[in-house]
Amino acid sequence: MILLNKPFKVLEIDFNGLKSVNRDQNYVLSTSHLNFKSIFKFETQVKHISPDTLYFSEKHGYQKNVPVKVPLYLKCKEGYGYKKPSINPAFVTLWGDSSLISDIDTIYTQALTLSDLDKSVDTQLELLKPNQQVFTSSSEANVFINVAKLIEQTINLPVNDIHTSVKHRVNIFPSTVKVKFTAIQNSYNAEDSTIFKATIDSEKINQATKKCPVFLSTFPGNVTIMSIEPQEVEILIFKK
Repeated sequence: MILLNKPFKVLEIDFNGLKSVNRDQNYVLSTSHLNFKSIFKFETQVKHISPDTLYFSEKHGYQKNVPVKVPLYLKCKEGYGYKKPSINPAFVTLWGDSSLISDIDTIYTQALTLSDLDKSVDTQLELLKPNQQVFTSSSEANVFINVAKLIEQTINLPVNDIHTSVKHRVNIFPSTVKVKFTAIQNSYNAEDSTIFKATIDSEKINQATKKCPVFLSTFPGNVTIMSIEPQEVEILIFKK
């Protein structure tokens, strides 16, 4: 094997001598039709050409950018979870007749179905063209899914009423709740704790028990809530 680092002449290709694949203007590159001797200045035996096929499309007519989405059906092993998949490219450009493209708002890839995941996934998926006369800037998308162990954590939160009143004061017992949640390893930061908000709606008090259910009005998108203890708190309403 000889490694050649010197700059070479541009390889000129006569497409009249290449084999066309079906009607999609795809041309297969073959050493029998390419003159490498004119570039290297010596006889060569080419083992492989990459890419081995050239694709052409007439990019005329209407054009628009649309997002790429992946139909995912994923299931992890117990104790594992995954982050939101990374798709590259996230958008593709479409070309074609306006009547074919105007109603397209998304391009989908092949569906990805995986189970018993315990490690990250990095794969290429073909883009599904809605019509053969619609051309895309890319024919496939790279999908990366970060899979890692789930870490169980607990946080204590003060409970607040969503209503404020100048006429009444609401006392809550207990005034804090314990929230148990899971997050993917290394995905939860200390700053995320400020996003948790434990809340009650005092107007929906159970008159028999004088209690209100506790819910999380906000919480980080990268966690899964396991439990809230206690699920209900007692409230007393006093006039100011």
